[in-house]
Amino acid sequence: MNTVATEPIVTTQSPDSKTTINFYRLNGGAATSGKVNGPLWFKKNIYYDDKMDKADVVWTNNHIITINNHTLNLDKGETFSV
Repeated sequence: MNTVATEPIVTTQSPDSKTTINFYRLNGGAATSGKVNGPLWFKKNIYYDDKMDKADVVWTNNHIITINNHTLNLDKGETFSV
């Protein structure tokens, strides 16, 4: 059985509070993953970095977010993964 341990590290909301992103530390700090929880219970993994153990998050507006110096436009469906 293959299981991945997750530990919540930060939750952030867009300025209009319509989009929530939960970040988790995976496998004891080996990676950081971000999952969007948006309108209508939409869920999507948007960020994965296997060398990070934190998430520095800055919203530019309701649709553009910078995570650990990687800027994503959520309206365009952009994601980041290493």
